[in-house]
Amino acid sequence: MASSASSRVSESLRSSETGIPRKCRCGKKAMMRTADTLKNPGRLFYCCPYGSREDNTHLFKWTDRSMVEEMANVENCVVQIEGNVGNLGMRLSDVEDQMDTLALETRTCEAVANSFAKMIEANKEGVKNLEKEMGDLKLKLSSYEKEVRSIKNMIVCALVMFMVYWFMFA
Repeated sequence: MASSASSRVSESLRSSETGIPRKCRCGKKAMMRTADTLKNPGRLFYCCPYGSREDNTHLFKWTDRSMVEEMANVENCVVQIEGNVGNLGMRLSDVEDQMDTLALETRTCEAVANSFAKMIEANKEGVKNLEKEMGDLKLKLSSYEKEVRSIKNMIVCALVMFMVYWFMFA
């Protein structure tokens, strides 16, 4: 019993990472081997290529324990991924709501822009009508100016005749 407890302690000291070990502390890639001892015949373990029974500084870890730890790590990852998927689902729903809002705002803006375009066209036609009316008024004004000049000339002529008549017959 004491030997199994001491073997667990030495194993935990020799492999500090959980799950399937990839490398030894010395940097060498971990290897999988089969135990050939009487106590653990045929049991698989991970070890460093430079490790030995006497050297406790290199990697040694039973594969069954590694697999249990790896499964626990995988379960934790799955739980975390499920949480992330749930968060992404909520964020996706928020983005879809924002897209719907933006689509509605876009349609509203398009309607306003179309109404402004119609108003601009109406104003252009109004400006054309006003320009035509101004041209007509300019023609009338020039004809009125001619009439005023001829009336002025007639008045001046009448005054001259009146003065001539006044000085001659008075």
